[in-house]
Amino acid sequence: MSLRIHNHEKEEAVVGSVSLRDRLKHFTFAWYAMTMSTGGVAFVLSVIPNRFDGLTTLGTAMFILNLFLFTCVTITICTRFILHPGTFTHSITNPHEGFFFATFWLSLATMITNTTAYGLPNTGPWLLVALRYAFWIYTICATLLAIFYYHLLFTVHSLVLTNVLPGWVLPIFPAMLVGTLASAIAKTQPASQALPILVAGLAYQGLGFFVALMMYPLYFGRLLTSGLPVDISRPAMFIAVGPPSFTALAFIGMAQDVAATNLFTTYLTLPSISPETQAMIPDLLQLLALIAAIFLWVLAFWFFAIALVASLEAVGRNEFHLNWYAYVFPNVGFTIATVKIGGQIGSSAIQGVGSVMGGVLFFLLVLVYACHVRAVVGRKICWPGRDEDAH
Repeated sequence: MSLRIHNHEKEEAVVGSVSLRDRLKHFTFAWYAMTMSTGGVAFVLSVIPNRFDGLTTLGTAMFILNLFLFTCVTITICTRFILHPGTFTHSITNPHEGFFFATFWLSLATMITNTTAYGLPNTGPWLLVALRYAFWIYTICATLLAIFYYHLLFTVHSLVLTNVLPGWVLPIFPAMLVGTLASAIAKTQPASQALPILVAGLAYQGLGFFVALMMYPLYFGRLLTSGLPVDISRPAMFIAVGPPSFTALAFIGMAQDVAATNLFTTYLTLPSISPETQAMIPDLLQLLALIAAIFLWVLAFWFFAIALVASLEAVGRNEFHLNWYAYVFPNVGFTIATVKIGGQIGSSAIQGVGSVMGGVLFFLLVLVYACHVRAVVGRKICWPGRDEDAH
C-alpha cells in the first residue's frame, strides 16, 4: 500500500515530462459525458416551442458536431486501449471509471433520437427502417449492460454505502432511455411496428425508473447520515434529476405516439374493452400520462434544487472534472419534460419557462466546453492521478 501511494505521488509530481502517449493512458470513458450532453442539448433545441429563425440550423449544427465529437472520442479511447494493454479491463472494473461506460450508450441514444428530429425531414423512407433496427439493437445492448455490469458490481466491487451517489444508477440509464427512444421513434413508424416499440419503451422505462427508486433511499440516507458529497462529486448530484424527468417525458411522448399512429382506432382491438371505450383510449392515456408527468416533475425539481444549492455552495472550491457535464445531461430531461407538460395543458407560460431552461442549458454547455478545454491545456485532466482511472 505504501509503495502504491509513493508511486502515485511520484506520478503527480511529474509536471513537464508526460508524453502524449502517457496522457492518452488517462483518456477515460467519462469523455463520453461530453457527447452525451451535446446530443441532449441538440435534442432540446429541436423541441423548444418559442422558436426563432436559425434555431433549427443551430440544432442541426450541434447534431453534426456531436457526431464528429463522438467519432473523435471513440477513436481516441480505442487508441488508449491499443497503446496501453490492460487499460480496457481496468476501465471496466474500476468502480469510478466503470460507471461512465454507460455514457457511451447514452451518447448513442441521443444520436438516434436526434436523427428523428434532424435526419428524417431531410432523407428518404430508408431512414425509418434504419431507425427501427437501431432501436432494437440498442435495446438488446442496453439489456445486456443492465444485467452484466450490475453483475460485475455485485461480484468485483465492494462499494461503500457512505459514498453512494446518484451516479451508481448510470448503468441502468441506457435501459431507461429505451422509453425516450420509443417516444421519439414510434410516431414515425407504421402501427404494426409502433406497437412493439411502445410496449418495449414502457417496459424498459419502468425498469430504469424502479432501479433508480431502489437507489434513492441509499442516496437520501447517505445525505442524512454522512452529509453532502465532497466538492468534486457535487455535480453528480444532478444525476438524480434524470430518472423522474426522462420518465415524465417518455410517458407523455409515448401517449402522444399512441394517438399519432391510431393504434387503438385502426390497428389494435382489446377484446375486454367495448368499442365505445376503445375509441377513448388514446385520450385517456394522454390524460394519465400528463398526471404521472406532473407527479414526477416535482420530484425532479426537488432533486434539482438540492443539487443546485449544494453545487453553488462549493463552486469556489471545485476544479473542472468531466463530471461537470452532469450539470447538463440530466437537466435535458427536466427541460423537455417541462416543455411537454406545458404543451399538454396548453400553458404558454410553462412552455416559455421550458424555452428559457433550454437557452440556459445551451450556454451552460458552452461554458463547460470552455472549462473542459482549459483543463486539458492546464493539465488538470488527462494527466496521471487526476482522472477517473486513478480512483
